Amino acid sequence: MKTCTVVATFTPHPQNLIEVKELLLDVAKDVRLELGCLFYDLYEEVSGKLMFIEAWESRELWQIHNDAPTVARILEFIEGKLSGSVLVQEMYSAN
Repeated sequence: MKTCTVVATFTPHPQNLIEVKELLLDVAKDVRLELGCLFYDLYEEVSGKLMFIEAWESRELWQIHNDAPTVARILEFIEGKLSGSVLVQEMYSAN
């Protein structure tokens, strides 16, 4: 079973950057306790984009996370606060 690595990119409107970042950092504390989470870290790109770089023990456990209350909380909070959709990239080691 391969580790599922994910990058989720959020592009908040400039006026929403701080509140979106604070919410994502708060939610991350709970996500790290979810079954199968290896790491779940928020990065801030110099352009103002926010990226979760995360890894899960399996694709199945990542998919369970996608239906978790933590993700619902993020999606509800960010509505109208981003300049586009969240970009989610699902990846697996090529070697």
